[in-house]
Amino acid sequence: MNEVLYPALYAPKDGYVFVVTYGRSGSTLTQSLLNAIPGYCIRGENGNLPYHLARAVSVTNTWDDYTWRREDKDKNEDQQKDFLRGLIGTPSDPWYGAENIDPMRFCRAMMNVFVGEVQCPPSGTRVSGFKEIRFHEDSEFCQKYMEIMRAAFPKARFIFQKRNAGDVANSSWWGSRPKEDVLKMVRDADQQFHQFATMWPEISYTVEYEKYSNGYEYARKMFDFLQENPKRYDVDAILQKKLKH
Repeated sequence: MNEVLYPALYAPKDGYVFVVTYGRSGSTLTQSLLNAIPGYCIRGENGNLPYHLARAVSVTNTWDDYTWRREDKDKNEDQQKDFLRGLIGTPSDPWYGAENIDPMRFCRAMMNVFVGEVQCPPSGTRVSGFKEIRFHEDSEFCQKYMEIMRAAFPKARFIFQKRNAGDVANSSWWGSRPKEDVLKMVRDADQQFHQFATMWPEISYTVEYEKYSNGYEYARKMFDFLQENPKRYDVDAILQKKLKH
């Protein structure tokens, strides 16, 4: 049924991979390596668009004005909350219609549009996804955000990428920021990633950027996690190529 209702979302038959990290972690290298796997289409950053969709989903799922009405809409009036009795489903209700919203259906419908209009994976894609450096920016919502992504995207897996905090602080635009601020950002983000990976170990993998210097053998561990086996020649070529940003 979901495949019929949300065709774009369910088109990649082997699911999704999301690369979750912060800026200057070397994640474009990971993105390139993933795209060396036949049938993979892992897009780059999108400005954290799904965050805003996840926020909307969270509102419908947690705000009392939604949850109260969903809880009571099928109850007899004498069992409804006093302030909702005889009000739910009528034009006199300030939240008229809120009782009909299914948060997960709403979520999948929005993510279906996101995949079809933003991701746009080409025909033949069996695994889609993207990398993003902004998941951690709303620290209070980060875990919930990733949980919504996990629930909405079929067969979702998360690759968290870490890099030495001092190297991040000295890299590109971070070099103009107060170093302690950058170091704290990295520590906090890594903690967010670790928390989710601990909760969902079977769908989480952590890349340490520095270990790519070990070559193919280190990259292969990520491929093993994904149960994939790209050509070594392609992987070696990517590992030897210097990024231009």
